[in-house]
Amino acid sequence: MNAKQAPPTRAPLLGRTLFGVLILLAALVAGQSLLWRWSTGALAEGFSDWVIRHRAQGWTINHDIPDRGGWPFAARLMIPRLSIESPGDGTSGQGMGWEVQMLALSTPLPLPDALRLEATGAQALRLGATRVPFTTESFIALLPLEAGQPPRRANGLLQGMVAQTPDGVLTIRRMGGDANWVRTAEPALTLQFAAEDAALPQAWLRTPALAGFGPRLTQLEFDGSLYGSVLPLPSLREQLDAWRASEGKLDVRQLRLAWGDLDAGLRLSARLDAALQPALAGTLSVTNPNAALDSLARSGLIQRRALDGTRFAVGMLTRRPVDGGPPVAEIPISLQNGVVSAAQIPLSRLPPVVWPQY
Repeated sequence: MNAKQAPPTRAPLLGRTLFGVLILLAALVAGQSLLWRWSTGALAEGFSDWVIRHRAQGWTINHDIPDRGGWPFAARLMIPRLSIESPGDGTSGQGMGWEVQMLALSTPLPLPDALRLEATGAQALRLGATRVPFTTESFIALLPLEAGQPPRRANGLLQGMVAQTPDGVLTIRRMGGDANWVRTAEPALTLQFAAEDAALPQAWLRTPALAGFGPRLTQLEFDGSLYGSVLPLPSLREQLDAWRASEGKLDVRQLRLAWGDLDAGLRLSARLDAALQPALAGTLSVTNPNAALDSLARSGLIQRRALDGTRFAVGMLTRRPVDGGPPVAEIPISLQNGVVSAAQIPLSRLPPVVWPQY
């Protein structure tokens, strides 16, 4: 009688499977490492090219030695002590500047479909001779990327900003923006911006024109587009004239300000006339207009003796929404030949704009 045969062992098969898995993992790690090295190298090269190009245009850009990181799921270039200063304006010789303790540029891996910029640490803005240090809880911008195309969109979010202005502390809880630009025969820029819950410096509140609105700005929103050709011409006047000749215009779909008793929205379209003077037409919407007029009177922007007449005129343009909300005044406004009008009634004449020659 034959002895029973022993069942075939699975150890060799299991060993080969584990070895194959290890080989596959090693290949993936090696491939990801090569991709990370290439991507961080591309970030470093792109940043270096940007610095060289802008320095050649007169910008002042300084930074410490960048460091690379983010492996394995991102390619990251960390740039310490970065300062960027634009060329002078030709009059004061002082432009604009930004300083940041650390700026990180990163793209996700393995599909780098966006460039992320994150600023951390102490920062400062400079406008001419004025330097404003500030800190934020977070400050992030995102630029979606398309193969073979320069970025055409950017959005950013800033939270928990505390700025030391020359007039005192300015805090903004949240501020975000979204910009789109298209480079065609007629470039267009679309910009959306919103800021929420800003506490204003005390010195600003001692200004009579601002004192009547209170210390907190609840909301500021902007949504608009700029159309027309913007050419790199020798002077600002030539650029503006070329923009006007290309039927350039600024369309503001919404500019909203909620500050104390003032809750107003503005829609308008603006151009430059043949003399390069602004011309616009639009509609000003004011919620609870009587309370807003009282705030304007407290600020001295409306004379007390004119308050009753203004209240009567605005009342003629006020309606109450069908949903039972607060009353809203819709006031047509315009600026033509230097004359500001509301509801076709001339209010004031503005001095002509004198554009710089540079």
